[in-house]
Amino acid sequence: MITGPLNTVNPFADPHLYWCETGFTVADVTALHHDGAGSGAVEVAVPESLRASVPKRRSEFLAGRLCAALALRQAGMTEAVGQSGRAPVWPDGVAGSITHSRDRAIAAVSAHYAGVGVDCEALVPDERAFALCAAIFTENEAQVRPPALPFGVFFTLVFSAKEALYKARAPRLSYVPGFLDAAVTRMSRGGIDLAMDGATHRARFILSQRDCVTLVVQAD
Repeated sequence: MITGPLNTVNPFADPHLYWCETGFTVADVTALHHDGAGSGAVEVAVPESLRASVPKRRSEFLAGRLCAALALRQAGMTEAVGQSGRAPVWPDGVAGSITHSRDRAIAAVSAHYAGVGVDCEALVPDERAFALCAAIFTENEAQVRPPALPFGVFFTLVFSAKEALYKARAPRLSYVPGFLDAAVTRMSRGGIDLAMDGATHRARFILSQRDCVTLVVQAD
């Protein structure tokens, strides 16, 4: 299921953030064993609430929780991650985030930040992006797109940046935000500015030919 190798290098070069990612394939499994490569074994199991889920959902869960455990291990923190609904529950004093795309799982944790949001999305084709964009951003936000950036790539970046922002702010929100509750105000090389709740938030991104990864951290 895990196609590895596990990567613990933080691509955003943030000294306050511990990172782990891996490739995975869908398998009909309910538990995962990782030998730890000298640091000790990790055992991850699907909770009872997900045991009847399709293999894809179970595989995503296991890959993400393995990355979370190993990111916490790097930080010297307890590796136990609870669950509330579909959201992870981190150890006291830890902010973290888990994401997965079709074949990639990532976890990031920090004891420095109050909020961490990471998101990974496969690039959306232009045709599908045009069909879905009205639910994700306004016409004014669309004007921020650099002319040379394909519409589908812009759509994916904005979708992912808003997802990362909502994850980072979730512990301090009293409501469940929709995609139009944050607005793109500026886009530059490697970053997107988003206005939400009277403040501007920065989402950093890394873009490849197949997917994008976005990161939002909150100091308070």
